[in-house]
Amino acid sequence: MCSDRLKWIDDTLAAAPDRPTLVLMHHPPFRTGIAPMDHMGLGGGADFAEIIRHHPRVERICCGHVHRAIECRFAGTIAGTAPSTAHQVTLDLRPDEPLTFAFEPPGYQLHYWCEEVGLVTHTAQIGDWPQLYQVDEGQLRIG
Repeated sequence: MCSDRLKWIDDTLAAAPDRPTLVLMHHPPFRTGIAPMDHMGLGGGADFAEIIRHHPRVERICCGHVHRAIECRFAGTIAGTAPSTAHQVTLDLRPDEPLTFAFEPPGYQLHYWCEEVGLVTHTAQIGDWPQLYQVDEGQLRIG
């Protein structure tokens, strides 16, 4: 990540120091353990982490690129990737394996702001599922 972009991020976060903030970016700033994706990862991650550490109101860093849901503690906040609405990168943590993908269920993340607890993130799969089951006072009801 170039110094101009890092300065822009720092200045933007500094402009609203009391506002809870969600940072959205493509490449995750952390190592995922999926070696081919990590080789294509974010450059300048240490400098970016230093900026994030100075802005404690960053609630979460949301990323794409990896095409699967991953969560990681990063620079005093939570960083994560979302699943893809298409294919998912194969979960293969062996360091010398080639990059592959699988047609696992597509998914997305929904971020919900709740004043009492902060940011709540739901990860959901997309698809046709069997009928809904309702639970009433601990009893399962079909229908």
